[in-house]
Amino acid sequence: MILRTIRHPLGLFLLVMGLKSSLLHAAPPAKDFVPQALLDAVAEGNAAYEKKDYAVARKAYERVLKLDSSNLMGLVNLGMVESALGNKAKAEETLKKAISLRLETAPAWLALGMMYMDEDRSDAALAALSQAALYDPKNARTRNFLGVVIGRRGWIDGAQTELRRAVELDPSYTDAHYNLAVFYLQEKPPAIELARRHYFKARELGLENDDAMEKVFKTTSPKP
Repeated sequence: MILRTIRHPLGLFLLVMGLKSSLLHAAPPAKDFVPQALLDAVAEGNAAYEKKDYAVARKAYERVLKLDSSNLMGLVNLGMVESALGNKAKAEETLKKAISLRLETAPAWLALGMMYMDEDRSDAALAALSQAALYDPKNARTRNFLGVVIGRRGWIDGAQTELRRAVELDPSYTDAHYNLAVFYLQEKPPAIELARRHYFKARELGLENDDAMEKVFKTTSPKP
């Protein structure tokens, strides 16, 4: 059984769009108005990212930072672009710059945590995601990733707690339902009925069939 932690492009794109909208309100304005050139650069970056044209997106976000070097939105999104391009060191540097400007920039912590997870840097991922949860406790994605990292370290109860929180915050979060089902099956003895409930909820939400999970549920009868 493979833990799903949003590995498809749509999930990543939605995360980046979310970062943009939240940071526009979270970052203290450097001026009394936003220059049109900056708005144009943001729009170009967004459109390019949607098309997975990361090179164009990078140039657009770099223009944002030329106009406003401390723009948190530009820094976080540029960090995400660099990560998508495989430039992990540059991505880390950029995201950490955002954090150095404003410690409570939760999206930067989340982006770092996701990148560290991809690199199997468990301690760093746990630290970054814990910070993301501290500064944005109602972010379902953060709770999902934090639950997965905790569970991989063997703390099943903690993983379940975070993943339950994720699906409470976003009942349509397919991957969080799936991950929660996986960790319910890792209990001793397995919590079959709870796992079944969340697995089939994930299926209702569009999850593809998982043969290993299906086999587990077919060999156990649901309680009346």
